[in-house]
Amino acid sequence: MSASVKRQWQHFVSMPSGRRFQTRHRLRRPQGSSLWRKALIVGLGGLVMLAGVVMLVMPGPGLLAMILGAALIAEESLIAARLLDRLDRFFTRQYARWRAYRASRG
Repeated sequence: MSASVKRQWQHFVSMPSGRRFQTRHRLRRPQGSSLWRKALIVGLGGLVMLAGVVMLVMPGPGLLAMILGAALIAEESLIAARLLDRLDRFFTRQYARWRAYRASRG
């Protein structure tokens, strides 16, 4: 993994749950992206999500591809970033509940 990608991933993971995607969107926004670049990234994200749906019934990492596609779209769309932050917050809470339940049983 290149140092830049690794650094970006560490920064993304260090952000609080529920604000990660919106913060990433805001950081990427001021770069003055053109309409063509935005359309290309959203289109690519849509294709990756579509491939993920196909991989749900065929062999392959379908959910991972769908999440990656949604993250690509969220870089260009604040609405998608907010939705992913809500999902992130929901799944973080569910994981904490599950860990507490497992700890109380064990």
